[in-house]
Amino acid sequence: MRDTKRKRSDDQAQSQQIPPSLIDWLCITALGVPMKQKLIQTALATTLGLASFATLAATPAQWQTITSGLSVSLENAIQSALKAAPGAILDIEVDDGDGQGVRYEAEVLTAAGDTVEIWVDGASGQARVHEHNSKAKRKDKERVQNAKVDIQEAIRSALTHTPGKAVKAELDNHWGTTTYKIDVLQADFSVMELKIDAANGKVLRAKKD
Repeated sequence: MRDTKRKRSDDQAQSQQIPPSLIDWLCITALGVPMKQKLIQTALATTLGLASFATLAATPAQWQTITSGLSVSLENAIQSALKAAPGAILDIEVDDGDGQGVRYEAEVLTAAGDTVEIWVDGASGQARVHEHNSKAKRKDKERVQNAKVDIQEAIRSALTHTPGKAVKAELDNHWGTTTYKIDVLQADFSVMELKIDAANGKVLRAKKD
């Protein structure tokens, strides 16, 4: 799921087009032909940067809209996902559902060593297998083995530190330490990102996302 989302962001960035005729005219009449390549590179970098920024995070207004249709908590969505595909949650997050209703998208590492993408309806909590992926990455298997605290306990630790609604949880690595990254949506619809030590459940870091 993480690779799919990154690909989706890359595709969106590549779809941005820069009108070549205007750049050509400016280069020839004002800057000279030798400056054309540099100007194109600068303009392209700016365009891609804006496109990437737009996909990084939802605004408070967007979060308000997304969560208005959310009746199921992240914790309950995890339970539903694991009933559909028993194993360990690698990551789970709220998704707007592309206009088809808010949902949770979860990636589960199964006992067989495969990864399965599960979609959980944000209103009903019903879960279904969306996609069977390839064999899990070695780093993901190692993180699951290293984690002494489960993802539910990590979420509770994050919410004790920062009250709100958990909207994302991911098994991660922070400077060589296996951690959980938990995103908490606060009352003002801003997001706080917390790093939780997967060995003891302690908060290692908290910052505005």
